[in-house]
Amino acid sequence: MPAEGMRRGNRSQVHAGRRTSRGESAPQIAVGTIADDRVSEADVADVIANDAGMESSSHADSLRLAVVAEPRTSARRRSEKRPAIIHLPIHPVAPRRPPSWMLEQCQVAPARAGDQSEIIQLLSGLPVAPTRAEFHAAVDHPEHDPGNRLVARLAGRIVGHIEVMPRTMMLGGGSVNAAVIDRVAVLPECRGAGHGQRLVQAAEDRMRMMGAAVAFSRTRIAPSFHEMGWAVLGRDCATPGRPTDILARLLERPTPLARSSAGAAPAAGRSTEGVTMRQWRHVELPAILRIYNQNAARFVGPLDRGEAYSRWLVSRGAFDSILVALVGQDRYDLHETSARIVGYCIQAGHRILELLADPEFPGLEREILARVCAEAIENDRQEIVYESSAADPLHAAVAGGESLVQPHDRMIVAKLIRPLEVFQAVAPATVARAAAAGIRETLELGIESPGFRGSVVVADGKATVQQGRVGRSWLRLADDELARLLLGQCDPVEAVARGTMEPSTQMAQRLAGILFPRQPLWCPVWDDVPA
Repeated sequence: MPAEGMRRGNRSQVHAGRRTSRGESAPQIAVGTIADDRVSEADVADVIANDAGMESSSHADSLRLAVVAEPRTSARRRSEKRPAIIHLPIHPVAPRRPPSWMLEQCQVAPARAGDQSEIIQLLSGLPVAPTRAEFHAAVDHPEHDPGNRLVARLAGRIVGHIEVMPRTMMLGGGSVNAAVIDRVAVLPECRGAGHGQRLVQAAEDRMRMMGAAVAFSRTRIAPSFHEMGWAVLGRDCATPGRPTDILARLLERPTPLARSSAGAAPAAGRSTEGVTMRQWRHVELPAILRIYNQNAARFVGPLDRGEAYSRWLVSRGAFDSILVALVGQDRYDLHETSARIVGYCIQAGHRILELLADPEFPGLEREILARVCAEAIENDRQEIVYESSAADPLHAAVAGGESLVQPHDRMIVAKLIRPLEVFQAVAPATVARAAAAGIRETLELGIESPGFRGSVVVADGKATVQQGRVGRSWLRLADDELARLLLGQCDPVEAVARGTMEPSTQMAQRLAGILFPRQPLWCPVWDDVPA
């Protein structure tokens, strides 16, 4: 009983709060302690009511004392803003520079026979690296020269590579000697030391020795080429799309009428009814070459593919299939007497490298693309990439409402090596353009740039180029703007507004727009795609 009375005394001391053994008032102490822990007096009353119905024990009393007298550790604390803890000191980021030995001037020279393994390892870092078979296939090129592969050496090690490939480009209804530089690569640890610029300069000297009049290249570092005097012509357009979406857009819209090369009025053509499609045969290469030549004259940049060059393209195996469209009774015929090939499509995996059709069959390109999409759906391909000229209307059908500018698109750059030869190649086309504009009298337009000074004279249905004479109506412009003008990628009005062209008179600006209008740019990717 004394123990029970003691327990009751303790309970009354803590909870009832009438009077403690020391004569102090307990309620203020107990309630104040709980209030600091965000507990109201009603909560204390609930605890007292619950305790009244519980069995009295020393263990239960100790728990009640802990609950009431001790502050709650799990209660929510006030949020305080604490300063951020910085574990490491902040140091300014210093620009990374190559070691001193990498900043030395490299030696550029033709590659040797024993450099193949080291060159292939260097080129493996490119976005589209050539295979070993593709590297060796270049030896079979009709115009292969071992001296056209240049390497940069530093301390006996190959740190850079560039390849010069001679080509014959179709320009102004004729052809000129051209060259393409490709596979420009520099070791990552050696970049920023000027080795790439020395490689390009050595390639330009090599092209002058070869007699090339103009140089082309596809690149993702167009600003670097522009700093070296190269002209940026346009994009190498590659548009991705889903085959199901493309096929739906092609089927819901009727086949539009084809337009003439000037883009003015629809061109009359034959119906595409009765056209069948199948895989090509090797004996049909001349027919594919014929369709290519029919379309290449409308563009600036296509190469002049001869029979030997075309057979080399096929033999290198840089494609998976060639789909041909033909009219007539399909028989095995060597001379197209029973069936005529009117279109073709070259594919490499999910990429459409080339799709052309006979100009007499307007809208046939859309039907060929629809057939390609149908086969892609059957083969469970989720995406195809259409590569063609940026002026090709099929890009809109592939992209739908998406932007035609893709982050992986490369730019086409060019540089005039021999401006006089390029001027003479494009001069004959100015006669027809002047006649189409209704100009019957003799006209002369002069050109003055750091690399060329001369004029073109159109009279009596002929065009001649006179070097060293500019006449009364002339244009003053930089070398890169001259390349854009002669290659059909310059708008004189925009060039004058930018300040890159200075005409002597308003007539000079008008003649520049008539004689050198803008033309669609297309450099076929099939000629340069790795095998």
